[in-house]
Order: sequence, then C-alpha cells, then structure tokens
Amino acid sequence: MRGAFLLAFLLLAQAQAPLAVEGVARYRGYYPLGSWEGVNPTARGEVLWDGREKASGKVCLKQAAWDSGNAERDEKARKILKAEAYPEACLYPQRAYREGSGFVVEGELEMAGKKLPVRVLGELREEGGGYRFSGRFATRFSQWGLERPRFLFLEVRDEVEVYLEARLLR
Repeated sequence: MRGAFLLAFLLLAQAQAPLAVEGVARYRGYYPLGSWEGVNPTARGEVLWDGREKASGKVCLKQAAWDSGNAERDEKARKILKAEAYPEACLYPQRAYREGSGFVVEGELEMAGKKLPVRVLGELREEGGGYRFSGRFATRFSQWGLERPRFLFLEVRDEVEVYLEARLLR
C-alpha cells in the first residue's frame, strides 16, 4: 500500500513539474487580393500542467521579432502592435486538457496593453521526455483596439489566424 502511494505521489509530482517552453508563432493576415504570413521564433517561458486540466505559467514572445519577409510591413506591424511600449506578448495558460483527439489550451493573451481570453485548439504529443504542441486560434484587430493595416490602399481583413508550435521540456 505504501509503495502504491509513493508511486502515485511521484507521478503527480512529475506531472506538475515545470515545463520549459520554446516555440514559434506564425500568423496569416488577409486582404482582398490574397494573404501574407509572418513568423516569430522567440516564444519562451515556463508552464505547469497537472496532466489533467489545471495549467499555469507564462510564455512570451518579442513583438519586434515578427518577420513577414517585408521590412516596411514589419515596421508598420511593430507600430500597430505598439511594440516599443509593449515589447512582449504573453500567453498565461489556465486550463489545458484533451478534448477528443485534440488538445485545448485556455487562458489569457496579453498584447498591446490589453489582456483577453484565448482558446487554442491543437494537438499534444509526447516527445523525448517532454511534449510537442501545435495549435491555432483566430483573433481580430478590433478586439485589441488596434488599427487595421492597409495593403496597396486596401484595408486588411479584421481577423488574423495565429498558429503556435512549441516544445515543452522537463
């Protein structure tokens, strides 16, 4: 009996051990004639997950690091995101759980001086002593009170798709 209790305690402690996070965020924006994408490889942080549902921690990325392959567009994005005043965007997970064959992370996203709820739908796989997560969510410039950029005098669509990929290491 004592051995079973010790095993359960060790498994629970391992599940609640901090996980270091390294990741990449990508976005896709749309305008009437097409779309463009940007990438940011600076996502770093630490999270706790109890292996069932409860999650906490913080994962941030540097707002100045977005790269769409167009320096002028990236400079405009930094201004729209107020990157000088708010150099990081951070995700604060509160719940993380399996839902069918997928995985859901719910929490708050802090960006440009505002914090809003976010629900990321994705997939979580065990990998090399840790996990690999990939997921996506949609957000809108208007939710954040941000100016919508223009492309060739055309205003871009309000909605932006965000894709996340991360390694979580023990």
